[in-house]
Amino acid sequence: MGGSTSRSMTQDEARAFALSLPDTTEQSHMGRPDLRVQNKIFLTLPSDGRTVNLKSSRNNLAALVACDPEAYRDVWGGRWMAVTLEGVEADALRALIVDAWRLAAPRALARAHSSILGA
Repeated sequence: MGGSTSRSMTQDEARAFALSLPDTTEQSHMGRPDLRVQNKIFLTLPSDGRTVNLKSSRNNLAALVACDPEAYRDVWGGRWMAVTLEGVEADALRALIVDAWRLAAPRALARAHSSILGA
């Protein structure tokens, strides 16, 4: 799912990567584009064009915010994080997008695609 790079991604690149994941569609929620797996939102695209919001586990969110509060912040009670695109390398963002997809996807779908998305 894309080559290795150390540069950051744009919002359009994050959208394109997310859309490459199995059963992902783009819709709209609260006036902004979102990406869904089987109608469950896992990524939203704020109008600022500089961030993405991702579904996250509480533990992962807490660790990322503690590590780099300028790149990551809690945007919804420990379940969603805002990621400042210029502060995060593309490979790290891809991994976070896959994690968000996995959290939203039905377990059977996530298991069926674990070999291509990493365990």
